[in-house]
Amino acid sequence: MKTTLALMKREYLEHRGAFLYAPLIILVLFGLSVAGSLFTDRVDMAVSVGAPTLGKMFEVGLVVMGGLWWAYLMAALFFYFADSFSADSRGNSMLFWKSMPVSDLRVLATKALSGALLFPAIIFAFALASATLLYLAVTVGAVRLPTLAPPLPADALSALANVGALALGYLGLSLLWYAPFYAWVGMLSTVFRRWSMPLAFLIPGIVGIMENLLLYGSGGPDGGYILSFLRSRFQFGFERGEMQGALFSDTPISAPALLSSLVETIDWTQMGIGLVVALGFIVAASEYRRRVLDK
Repeated sequence: MKTTLALMKREYLEHRGAFLYAPLIILVLFGLSVAGSLFTDRVDMAVSVGAPTLGKMFEVGLVVMGGLWWAYLMAALFFYFADSFSADSRGNSMLFWKSMPVSDLRVLATKALSGALLFPAIIFAFALASATLLYLAVTVGAVRLPTLAPPLPADALSALANVGALALGYLGLSLLWYAPFYAWVGMLSTVFRRWSMPLAFLIPGIVGIMENLLLYGSGGPDGGYILSFLRSRFQFGFERGEMQGALFSDTPISAPALLSSLVETIDWTQMGIGLVVALGFIVAASEYRRRVLDK
């Protein structure tokens, strides 16, 4: 356990730029932009019959910010896996860790665990901090727009808990769904290092084109089996219009209802196969490190 924590701490120290410093800069810029817009009379909102309350606007703002942080995390994790699986081959750090009683599989599994748990937890904490800034902005905005009442602290906490539960569930399921893609680029990183980023897209694309050239007109799906499968695997989320309907309704967002609907749309067979494939990629990468990089 201590070894695993030490390895995860190393991952944090080596990649804190993307998962600590950059989000902190984003958070500071967000706070400054909100403060600037509120205290320089740049907020102008037409209030009319049927306009959303500040409470609903706060809830929608939470969802939008959560989506932006989710997109940042997904992109940052791609670059993390493209770098981390080969990062210790630079310099002499790999020689140090290979001198320790730690297998290559455990090292790579810890890297994957950091990407699945540690770094998402850090970004989720930044999302919560953004929610605090958003509530302060809404409260100050109510002072500038006295016709709108700010949400009560209890209502704001309820909305935060509801949207936070929704974001946490969506984040966890999406990480499981996209696990084979991250493991794929990580495995390529072990062999090709940073060239793994373009190769992660180039190799499936070339294989898909070759399939179309060889099997065109054989009655398969449009675009071929491989590219059609990849398109379906990249699709994750709520049914079309479901989230928009929840956002623009008069009632608060229901995290249990939305998560239940999301769970029903997931192909759990594909989810399980994807996790097995991700594990296979990690094992293959560890075997390459053990058999090739030891020479």
